[in-house]
Parts: sequence; structure tokens; C-alpha cells
Amino acid sequence: MEGMDDVLTPEDDNFHPIGDPHWFWHETCFFYFYIAEKKTGCWLYNYIRPNIGLAGGGCWVWDDRSFFHMEAPYYANYSALPLPAERDLRDFTFPSGVRMRMLEPLAKYHLTYADRDWIAVDVVWDAIQKPWVRAKGEPPVASHWEQFGHVTGELTLHGERMRVDCLAMRDRTWSFRSEKWKTHGGTAYASAAASGDLNFLATGGESIGGFFTENGERRAIATGERRVERHADNGYITRIELDATDTAGRRLVAVGEPVSRLAMPLPGLHAVVWTSTVAWTINGVRCWGEDQDPWPLAEWAQLRRSGRAGRAL
Repeated sequence: MEGMDDVLTPEDDNFHPIGDPHWFWHETCFFYFYIAEKKTGCWLYNYIRPNIGLAGGGCWVWDDRSFFHMEAPYYANYSALPLPAERDLRDFTFPSGVRMRMLEPLAKYHLTYADRDWIAVDVVWDAIQKPWVRAKGEPPVASHWEQFGHVTGELTLHGERMRVDCLAMRDRTWSFRSEKWKTHGGTAYASAAASGDLNFLATGGESIGGFFTENGERRAIATGERRVERHADNGYITRIELDATDTAGRRLVAVGEPVSRLAMPLPGLHAVVWTSTVAWTINGVRCWGEDQDPWPLAEWAQLRRSGRAGRAL
């Protein structure tokens, strides 16, 4: 079940009770923002694994000069930091150094991060729509949500101060998550927003789900497909086409052209994600957003080593 924002309460801004004794049960906190004119994207992604007392994630920045994480403008991604016993996500500094302060429940957050004179992040994320919730069971219990917000503030990178003013996605997850992805497909993730009244989230591979917002009305995607073109030598996505219909019968046609990207080892998992800053059109309206193209490391290695990178997958 999706879209059920009424199952959330202000308590969901805090860390959740442990829902599974498995050591890989974890909780994540993800924010994305970009500076379009610089073709620059930034992730603030952190997780905890309370059953084993660990935290990981961090902050990383990419632009159009390189896609290799060891050549990114900034990359700090931790996997085994000690987790404080006392913690409240409504005002919490992750062991990575990323601090999150809730300003308004489920709606507004102050995010900061700094590392020597290399980087300083100081932004406010302010919701432009309610969370889109994935829930299970009867009565339904939430374990994940996505939400668009307006991000404003500054990113200082190696002495260069850049103004942040964009519409971007955040998400939260608390659940068991397998550390090994066995197959590709079904996990691609694209999002873009022209405003709170026109935006989309498209999840999945050839067949997509998610939501579409038009004229301020948000509905689940009922049917749809995702087609991509890839760079013949490097394998990353160079063009994305989405064609979908929502539960109200409205059509979404979105075309994305990535302008920068990062081949990012997914924090804490045996996987890689090509995360891209993307120039989109939504039914002809130009805007910005992202794309996430995740792969098990073994499958990505096989694709590259076999020389099939140019094949549309």
C-alpha cells in the first residue's frame, strides 16, 4: 500500500523501535540536493544498525568532471562507526558528522556538515508536499516514505561558496534489508519536481510504480515503463524515457538527460548505484531531479567485462 501519509505521526521523525532481531535490520535517513548551474549534486545519506551498534554513510558531492568516487570533489562514506546508545533523530549528529535538526514535524529540517576546509553544508529542507508512505499489514504500518522539499542554503566546496535553491527528494526507511542484491531490475529510482503541483517519483525497472502529481493532485502510478540509453564505453545512463498512467488515467511522459553522475558504492551494501543529476521534462515542462541506477557489484562487473555496456538494459 502506498501514499498513506495518515499512518505517520510526529514520532516518526525520531528513530523507530527495532523491528527485527537480524543484525542487518537498519534505519536510513537520506537527503539530496543539487546546484543545477554547476551540474553538482550532493547526498547526505546515513544509516544505523542498532542490533550491532553501528552507523554508516556520510556526505558526498559530484559534478560533471568525473564519475569515479575516488575522483569526486568530495566523498566521505563510512561503514562501521560506533552508534551512540542515546539518540534522538529530531536533533542528532550522526557519527559521520552529518547533523539533522527537526524544525517542524514531518516537514522542515536543518542539515549541516563540515570537514576541515574542504566542505561545509548548511541547508534547510522544507516540504512542498506530504510524505508518500509505503505501508504493510492490517492495520497498515509504515516502514518507508519519500517526500519532495525545497532546499535552500549554502554549499562551500574547497573554498567556493555556492547557493543552494532547488526542489529535491528525501526518504526514510526502517526495516530489514538484505546485504546482497541477487539480481538487477525493479529498483531504479527517478524523481523530479517543477513545483509542489507538478512532480513525479518513478520506481522500478522496465515496469514502474511511484506517483505523479499534476495540478496539485497526487496519484499512484498504475502502469508505466522505463527505457534508458547507455554510454557505449562506460555503461552509465545518457537518456531516460518514462511513459506512465496514474490511477486517475492521467498520462506522465518524462524525458531525462543526466548532466553529471557518480558511480557510488552503496553505503553498507554489496552494490553500486549510478546516481545522476538530471535535466528533466515532465509533460513538456522543464525541471530538475535525479536518477538512481543500482546494480549488484557482480552484475555490474560482468556487464563491463563482457563488453556489453552499450546494450539497453
